[in-house]
Parts: sequence; C-alpha cells; structure tokens
Amino acid sequence: MKNLEEIKKDLIDGPGYSIFSIERMDIFNELKNSIFKIIKKKSNKDFNTIRESITKMNNSEINNLTLNLAKLNYLSEMMINSCPKIIKKLCGSKLFIQRRAHTVIKLPGINKPRTLPHYEMMSGISPYTYIIWAPLHDITQKEGGIYYINNKKSSRIMKQEQRNGIVNGPKILNMKINEKPASMKFGQAIIFNPFVMHGNNPFKSKLARIAINVRFQSLNMPLLQKNSDYLKYYEFPN
Repeated sequence: MKNLEEIKKDLIDGPGYSIFSIERMDIFNELKNSIFKIIKKKSNKDFNTIRESITKMNNSEINNLTLNLAKLNYLSEMMINSCPKIIKKLCGSKLFIQRRAHTVIKLPGINKPRTLPHYEMMSGISPYTYIIWAPLHDITQKEGGIYYINNKKSSRIMKQEQRNGIVNGPKILNMKINEKPASMKFGQAIIFNPFVMHGNNPFKSKLARIAINVRFQSLNMPLLQKNSDYLKYYEFPN
C-alpha cells in the first residue's frame, strides 16, 4: 500500500485518485455498525443477508432507508477520524468537513439506476476539496461498479465541454465508459480530487453495494457555493 507522500502525489500530479488503507479500523467498524443497526432494525440477520434483502426493496423503500441513514449526523466526523494521517497530510488539522456524510446504497442489475459520469466541481464545491469513498464490504472488479477517470482524461473532456459553454452536458452523460471499476477490500478507501470524473455502471452481484463518502478541505482555503450550510468546522484533537 502506498505511503502518504505517494498518495499526495497521486492526487496532485498523478491520476487524481488513490486507494489507501483506513488507519483507525476501530472507528470505521463502529461507523459500519451504526449503519448496520439502522438497516437491519430488529432483524438478527448478518450483514450480507441484509444486503441481499435490500435488492428486493422498491425505490420508495430505498429512499426511506437513505433518509433514515441521513439522520446519523455523526458519521462525517467518524469517517474523518478513521483517516487522520492522510487528511492531516493534505489539509492540516483545521478543516471544513461535510455536515452529513452520504451513505450510498446501489442495487445490482442492468435495469437499476446508475450514477452517470460526473465530477464533484459541477456541484459547486471548492477546488480545494477532497473526497473519501469507502465500501462497507469487499467489492471486486469482476462484479463491476464504480469507476474513476484519471486527471488527464477528465481534464480533456471538461475542456471540450467548456469550449461549448456546457457543464456536464450530453457529451459526458452519454459517454460509454470502458474504465475498469475499483476493486477494494473492506478496510480500504479511495480518495480523489474534485476534478476526477467518476460514475457507476451496472454491476453483477446478488447483494446491494453499501458505501459511505465524505468531503473535506482545509480551513485556510476559500469556499465556493458549498458554504457553511453544507460544511462545518472540525479540528483534530491534539
């Protein structure tokens, strides 16, 4: 696994993303258990059985589940505290962090909704923001799923759109993506900058995919549209 300097180089001078091992697995496991309690309610089933049962939910049930998970407003701090070294390396100890981390549930199958190609800058976050995305279980390349397009290619596509005065228009939304999806073990996360295009193709599995993501930036860097309604101040303890 790469060291902190190599990860930082990947983000700034390399592909724009990097996979790393979560440092505080005690905190990350507590985060997973908090999410699991909401999903399973009074069921005694294990995590993978619950993931399988989610695949049978309709859109309304998935939406209600996502709303209930959004009530766990402490997840963003738990995610940040799971990865202190890389975050301090990039942004120092005083941060703006997303008020509510996103718990994302994706269903397998060709006819299920997928996340179209996009980049974080289109949603108005600062160019100084980083995003950490972590699955709550193993994900394999064979199953397919989330992909990332490197900085160089992402920049070329964005500049082509910019010349036409368009942001995330038909060219991006109708792209056929041939990038290989990320393969990750539970306990690994991917960090990427806001210029990296990414999305989610249909994936093959009997189980739903459950992941969490959070955005953060240095307190010393300016904000754009995503201001203190979206972000909150956080400082790592000494």
